[in-house]
Amino acid sequence: MAIHAEAQERNDRLQALNPAILAALSPLGRRAFSPKGIPFQAIQSKGCRINATVGQITDGAGNPFPLAPLAEKLSALNPRDAFLYSPVGGREPVRKAWHAKHVKEDARMEAVALPMVTSGICHALSMGAELFFSPGDTLILPDLYWDNYEQIFQVGLEGRFKGFPFYNAHGTFNLEGLAEALAAEPGKAQVLLNFPSNPSGYSPTTGELAAIAEVLVEAARNRPLVVYCDDAYHGLVFDPDAATKSLFFELLERSPNLIPLKCDGITKELSFFGGRVGFLTFGTAREATAILMDKCMGLMRSRIGSPSSLSQLLTEIELADPRHEGEFERLRLLMAARYRALKTALARPTRNWKVFPFNAGCFCLLELRPGLDAEAIRQRLIHEESVGVVSQGDRYLRIAFCSMDEAAVVPLIQALDRVCEGS
Repeated sequence: MAIHAEAQERNDRLQALNPAILAALSPLGRRAFSPKGIPFQAIQSKGCRINATVGQITDGAGNPFPLAPLAEKLSALNPRDAFLYSPVGGREPVRKAWHAKHVKEDARMEAVALPMVTSGICHALSMGAELFFSPGDTLILPDLYWDNYEQIFQVGLEGRFKGFPFYNAHGTFNLEGLAEALAAEPGKAQVLLNFPSNPSGYSPTTGELAAIAEVLVEAARNRPLVVYCDDAYHGLVFDPDAATKSLFFELLERSPNLIPLKCDGITKELSFFGGRVGFLTFGTAREATAILMDKCMGLMRSRIGSPSSLSQLLTEIELADPRHEGEFERLRLLMAARYRALKTALARPTRNWKVFPFNAGCFCLLELRPGLDAEAIRQRLIHEESVGVVSQGDRYLRIAFCSMDEAAVVPLIQALDRVCEGS
């Protein structure tokens, strides 16, 4: 397929700025660009005496014309912010607020451009993948991973996975397995790492995180390497030895061949699961990031138009509130209490399962003893004990302690033990 002249212009600039990024782009990533269509022309017309550009119903003076029931429910909010379209790349105030949050966590983020707003974290991962992942490409990732990665990279983008064991013999992150998987993949490589992990609930130590970064930097020595950092559970860390910062921070300005993408959002960090505001941050030089953002806006425009204004506005309000950090800490401590209760309940010896190390996030993962089928156990838990957990493959059960009361932890483990003993 021929590449549009505007897309080619972006590609030529990328070639001049950083050839490794251009080489890493997928065919779709090379074709993508933000056209000079309605959003572009509307921005140019902003402030005109008469503005007949955007197809949104207003009072003729740029103010929304909402229906009364919605207007009444949202009367405390600025109508323009709540009811009118968001810019394709997201509202600038929320982008600045999220960036400022990162800078406060790590000063290295000061050099990074503002993020792109997405419609949830999954959308951030999908859009980043569309830019760089070609049909037939390989994604390197640990063998314990969120099942929706299969929908994004295998079903949607026709790729394949190269897994390696998540844990080493010491029960910590398998650094050697990551290095071996990268060494076995010639040319351009792509890695996805999710810390704290879903489904294992593991966050590396600060030392492990630095060592992971070194492996990735070395792997990018002579080729493009795209690293998807899925930070969905960022900040939910309960063990003092576990790293609280993102791997993304450790990859900044380490190599021109290294292309880190940070995919995060408000789902867990603001406990706003229905808000569907995510962010895609590029750990590349600002000039190159501007081109990648332009390509993303083309993808955004063709997929969902623009992200939700209302959810972004509420995100801005939350982040600007002086109570925010204290409220998040209150949430983290609630989760920490459930984590400790689950740790205690699982400390009792049993022949029925092995507990994978967990210290963060929302989950823990159990490996059932030989002879027990995870899906069969899950079904029996539902029908015999009125208990719901998630089965992964034939051997694993995932417990989401984020969604259960602390008092329910012991009854859940007792129910699981009864079902396993009776199987």
